[in-house]
Amino acid sequence: MKKPTLLFGLLLFAACAIVGFLVASKSNTGSSTNNVGSVSAATALASSQQNYLLIQLDNMSQSSPKLIQSWIVLTYYSTPPQIIFLPLYPSYDSSQNSSIASSFAMTSSGSISSKFAKSISDLYKVKVDGSIITDAAGVNAIANWYGISGIQAGTSTAQTDDEKHALLLNSQTFFQNVCAQLKSGAALNQYTSMQWSQLIPGHFQTDLSFEQLIASWDRVIRSGAPQQCDVLSKE
Repeated sequence: MKKPTLLFGLLLFAACAIVGFLVASKSNTGSSTNNVGSVSAATALASSQQNYLLIQLDNMSQSSPKLIQSWIVLTYYSTPPQIIFLPLYPSYDSSQNSSIASSFAMTSSGSISSKFAKSISDLYKVKVDGSIITDAAGVNAIANWYGISGIQAGTSTAQTDDEKHALLLNSQTFFQNVCAQLKSGAALNQYTSMQWSQLIPGHFQTDLSFEQLIASWDRVIRSGAPQQCDVLSKE
């Protein structure tokens, strides 16, 4: 996907977020604000818009895991929330593809380097608030817990357009299913089936605190069906 599509997505998301904010503001007129002071730090983080990098590696147990794909999820914590998933890598744009691939690096602790996050921010002019890293085994496990069939995460870097298409189509299907479950309310029940001990630390890592991660996700799944949940990928 080329940058104009991402920019369109950002503009669309911003427009919807503004509308959601205005609607929420009107519906909350006259309501009490006494609870503001009691909001925890983790929940306060999830009070507006957050943009998270979603990164899939081939195998996190390797000393130098390879970048397989990266998406960004734009989340506006309105009531109800608004969510957009956008693919970043691999891209059919060779220049964009090379820029992302060359900047990718991991730290000794297993998180992504600040250089990579900055590269994404500079390339797309979007703030990155955190990252979530998993590998093929992690993606397949999550898909299984959420009852998403027909998903098999890639383990090789896509080289040809056909390989990129297959990889992106797989993730597009995954995120479309996530949106469908969020809209139907099924995600709340599926979430309880996740076995974190099988993911952490071998197949899942994030630079968010666990409190931030859980508070953000909890806010999404417990705020009613999303006003907007879209996957801006046309595979």
